[in-house]
Amino acid sequence: MGKKKEKKEKKKKKKLLKKFTLERIMLFVVSGLLIITVAYIAIDSFTKSGDEEAAVAESGEEMDAEGEEVLGEQPDSGEEVSQPAASGDATPTPRRLELQPSPTPPDAISEDDPRSILDLNIPSGTASFNDKNEAYTYDTENATYEVKDGQLVGVDHEPEERNSYWSEFSIRPSGNVYAEISATNGDCIGKDSVGLVIRIDAEIVPSGYSLEVSCDGSYRLRNMRSNAPNAVFINWTPSDAINAGPFATNRLGIWGYQGKFHLFINHQHVDEFYKYDYVDFYGRFAAYVRASQTYDLSATFDDFAFWDIPFIP
Repeated sequence: MGKKKEKKEKKKKKKLLKKFTLERIMLFVVSGLLIITVAYIAIDSFTKSGDEEAAVAESGEEMDAEGEEVLGEQPDSGEEVSQPAASGDATPTPRRLELQPSPTPPDAISEDDPRSILDLNIPSGTASFNDKNEAYTYDTENATYEVKDGQLVGVDHEPEERNSYWSEFSIRPSGNVYAEISATNGDCIGKDSVGLVIRIDAEIVPSGYSLEVSCDGSYRLRNMRSNAPNAVFINWTPSDAINAGPFATNRLGIWGYQGKFHLFINHQHVDEFYKYDYVDFYGRFAAYVRASQTYDLSATFDDFAFWDIPFIP
């Protein structure tokens, strides 16, 4: 009886052990499946998140911290948006019309300045001396003028006070006019000078009116007619506006409206003169170098421009 009961107990324990082992195995299997499921969900979520971020990067949109879309800056309606050039393609350079610039950028001028009625950005005519036909050239025992390296080059061979030999510009004449030119001294001294002439009468040589600047820093205004009485309107007058000395450059400007003359040097108004019985009222332009002491004195000229003065009531 006791052995039978003991045998029955062993059989019962063996059955319970077998059941317990089967339940552990099932638990392990279920746990493994759960782990695999969680891992799959995590991988799938991470992959989708990466795809969404790539899509946002491509569309230019961003996501805020709460997952809401934040739109990037968009161009205003009608605004032209430049597109990047395709890889390997050079951006084409647009073709543009080359405009002739004003040779002298206009300074800020007051209403009292006579030039205030002119558009200094737009001259009526210019000469840059890049073309040999822009000025009259010649070579004589008295003087030589040639167009060279984009400049008008003049040489006065003999020092003298009586005559000035110049080069006229092949540009249309003018009457009431404001004209400018850049003049650079040669190896000058004292009253060796450079000048700009307006209103040269083609039938009478010499003629016209000139602003002249000397090497030692003085200017004068002359009637160029050799037989004119009181030919010097303003005699030599020193001015701090002048860049004096050898190889110095000055911008000469002369305003002539009827018998009224205004003189400008390096954009500064230095003097004025009125001649009620003026003779030359219309004509061409010229520049010159005049030797007072130096043999074979040279000078160069560039960037000539003039502006027709409108009628002043």
